[in-house]
Amino acid sequence: MKLMLTCEHASNRLPASFKKAVPAEILKTHRAYDIGACAVFRKLIRFAKPEFHCEGKFSRLFVDLNRTITNKSAFSEYHEALDVCDKAAAEKAKAQATAYWMEYRDAIEKFVESALKPKTRVAKSKPTVVHLGIHSFTPELNGKVRNADIGILYDPARPQECAYAQLIKDEIKRLYPTMKVRFNYPYKGSSDGLTTTLRKKFGQRYVGIEIEINQKFFQR
Repeated sequence: MKLMLTCEHASNRLPASFKKAVPAEILKTHRAYDIGACAVFRKLIRFAKPEFHCEGKFSRLFVDLNRTITNKSAFSEYHEALDVCDKAAAEKAKAQATAYWMEYRDAIEKFVESALKPKTRVAKSKPTVVHLGIHSFTPELNGKVRNADIGILYDPARPQECAYAQLIKDEIKRLYPTMKVRFNYPYKGSSDGLTTTLRKKFGQRYVGIEIEINQKFFQR
């Protein structure tokens, strides 16, 4: 088994070409990034020592690395606002965002492809890549309080992912018995995202689990 850690929404930074498009106060909120996720991600790297790790360097308002590039939600409404003000600047920003998205995805796919290749032709077992994507969610959305401390997202149609999700939940509950852990909450693990793309491309030897942590733990 080879471990990969990613954090798609690690940063609220913006490239120079897009800085004027997003109000500064928005960059401080969960809309811009997954608050607290990067800190957890970096601690996990030190603890788990994965074979590969990757984190997003720009805000999801520039482009959402956890959506397919053809999904309309991959680009925020701030791209449209910039297009109204300066069409040339908007086209440049979108081209840069697309190139950045492709660079991030390509690096991950190249690692998985390489990791799944057996080292020798006579290898008795085929390697598996276990991918943990680290995310966080706002405690309240649209007036509704989220009823969980940690969410574990996976595809319930995939037996290996079910097994790993249960293992992770059991370990969290062992360490923190009062923690409320839910499967496929507050989002579905089979929805459009990086893990969904990798499942389709690499099959059963790829295991994709997303960990969603309530941002209340990171609030002062």
